[in-house]
Amino acid sequence: MKNSSHPGAGLRYGMTYRLPALPTRSPLALHPEFAATAPRVLAWLRPHLVDYFGESEQDSPITDRYLRQDLHRWGALCMPHTRPDRFFAQQLWMNAAALLDDAFSAPWLREQPARDLLARQLCAAVEAAPGGATPLARLLSDVHALLLPGSGSLRQRLIDVGKTVVIDNANQNTVEEFDDLDAYLGSSRRVNAYGFWILALAEWALGIDLDGLASQDPLVHKACTLAIDHWVLVNDLYSFAKEIEEGEKINAVWVLLGQGAPLQEALDAIAARAVATEERFIATRDRVATGPLRHRDDVARFLVEVGHMISGNLRHARESSRYHGDGHRIDDDLAGNTSAEHRTLHRIGTVHEPLVD
Repeated sequence: MKNSSHPGAGLRYGMTYRLPALPTRSPLALHPEFAATAPRVLAWLRPHLVDYFGESEQDSPITDRYLRQDLHRWGALCMPHTRPDRFFAQQLWMNAAALLDDAFSAPWLREQPARDLLARQLCAAVEAAPGGATPLARLLSDVHALLLPGSGSLRQRLIDVGKTVVIDNANQNTVEEFDDLDAYLGSSRRVNAYGFWILALAEWALGIDLDGLASQDPLVHKACTLAIDHWVLVNDLYSFAKEIEEGEKINAVWVLLGQGAPLQEALDAIAARAVATEERFIATRDRVATGPLRHRDDVARFLVEVGHMISGNLRHARESSRYHGDGHRIDDDLAGNTSAEHRTLHRIGTVHEPLVD
């Protein structure tokens, strides 16, 4: 029986659960220029974030907390072979994209007219239109002005898929619409999880243009879709606690809870699905490597990077304060966790509603 109540209904702070093991076979790598580039990225972002959060340079605790999430590290882990001359802009994009995602979770954007207005502003920003109406639109526009190619099919694909992500985030589904994980993953979740936008960005970052091959070739498309599904499942496992605080409506955990599964059973099922999804990705990528596209160096490089996105996304989910709160540290250097971890459900604070110091 479906549960139409708030996604967090039935969950209580202080509850304990076991985060299942999430091993991965995909290699982990970090862009060699990450450490040297990070201070420059933070310096560029700071005035934009201070403006967005309505703070001052002298007193900016929310900006500081946001930057401590190290969102640019996601891009360094997931696209470790980004061309050096494009790495700085790639790092800025990772922060702008995450802030866009956070914006639609803001408590003052519960009503659809406000969400639609923001979507229109951000769609213009995706085209790098100057003079955005809001601080977030200006940030996204400034990033895209640095990032977008001057012309060509890749430029238009980056714009088109970016707009699709914005619009989809403004019009998210609710968990009551999905009967199981297949229906959930097969919906627009692959879009609003930034999957196809990130894949187009990866082409730009590598300096290649597959000219739509990632969506047109059945095997390459399947490999990409499986990788996106892995990101979604991993993200949902690590972010569900944060999303309780934000009142988020869409997460694989909520889907299974809505079907009557206990919390632990839901978490175990999602983790098992993620591990199986990676195995299917590896098998599909191997088929591409021995098929008609085996001589395409650009395709091979692209799929190597997609594999890094699996391991990099998992590593970032494990280490970022975004999902664990300030002060969180992990001691290993693995992408995934090889054994279950015991957790307690507790408030971590969100960007828009941080915990009181």
